[in-house]
Amino acid sequence: MRILDRGRGIRLRTPSLDEYLHHASPWYRDPEVLRFSEGGAQPYGPAQLRAMYDALSRKGDLYLIERATEPIGDAALLPDDVPIVIGRPDDRSRGIGTEVLELLVLRARELGWHELRVAHIDPDNVRSQRLYARAGFVRIADGSLRLRLVEP
Repeated sequence: MRILDRGRGIRLRTPSLDEYLHHASPWYRDPEVLRFSEGGAQPYGPAQLRAMYDALSRKGDLYLIERATEPIGDAALLPDDVPIVIGRPDDRSRGIGTEVLELLVLRARELGWHELRVAHIDPDNVRSQRLYARAGFVRIADGSLRLRLVEP
């Protein structure tokens, strides 16, 4: 188990499959989450959540976002994406995404990564667009966003 924590009330922790299924289920039934992070998909059932857990864990690091040890969302650090989902509506627009992204940037630097990318943000997801822009991500020619961690 890996925990990313700077002592600011938000931490990231790698979950077991059963734990992830338990906590993520309501988030991936929320219409706003499904619209902005999953392109308007239908609510996820256990099989879809399991497939997402397996894919994200295999490709990179999958974390539960915790506030005071209570899971409120998920995030992943992947070579070609940095998805962040604040699953509980009351926790959105409270600066949690900023802390999560900062923790993921620190972890990527620890791993020696040279850059982070965000493949796509829904054009209507203004909160996510502002989050990544404030962190220094810039749009590049292929339409994705990039943050250089090491200058060339």
